[in-house]
Amino acid sequence: MTGESWYLFGHCTETTALPASSQHWAAIFSRYGARLENVSVGCCGMAGTYGHEAKNIDNSLGIYALSWQQALQKLPAKRCLATGYSCRSQVKRIEGNGIRHPLQALLELV
Repeated sequence: MTGESWYLFGHCTETTALPASSQHWAAIFSRYGARLENVSVGCCGMAGTYGHEAKNIDNSLGIYALSWQQALQKLPAKRCLATGYSCRSQVKRIEGNGIRHPLQALLELV
């Protein structure tokens, strides 16, 4: 494998329902000669529409700060990926710049 690693932030529902999903993504990336590392994070705080509800915004931001924000600050943003649409929306809302879905990164590799 060559080049920099990619970093996968899994959607909390996906990682709960399909615990091996990050391994499956890593296997797909390896087929294209790329390394994908799983980033151990909890919920991003969006949880579908939860983070959009006015009464939940402060809690949503607090949940994001617990793990996602800290992890994203330590990694190159252009190499960070998230499977969940709500997760990508939360990152864009808070950080100002979004992160991509793993399939978008794979398109660069083909």
